Amino acid sequence: MERDDDPVPPPKLARTAKHQDELNNLGRSWFAEVREQSEHEAAELEEWKRSHRKWAAFNRRSGFSDFESPPSGGDGGSSD
Repeated sequence: MERDDDPVPPPKLARTAKHQDELNNLGRSWFAEVREQSEHEAAELEEWKRSHRKWAAFNRRSGFSDFESPPSGGDGGSSD
């Protein structure tokens, strides 16, 4: 007498040479696709780094504290 909660063993599937070749081809194509995507992302990252370095020089603080501050050596802009 069998119970419903007894696990049913999975059917045995024979792996033929054809199946193995298809599996190998699938693996190669998957890895090629992932490699291509990785190279594309690396190129995008390098482009971003180049662009970031180009604009970083403009964003760097200059010798002035800010543009609204009075010139150094003066008394705050008042004239006597």
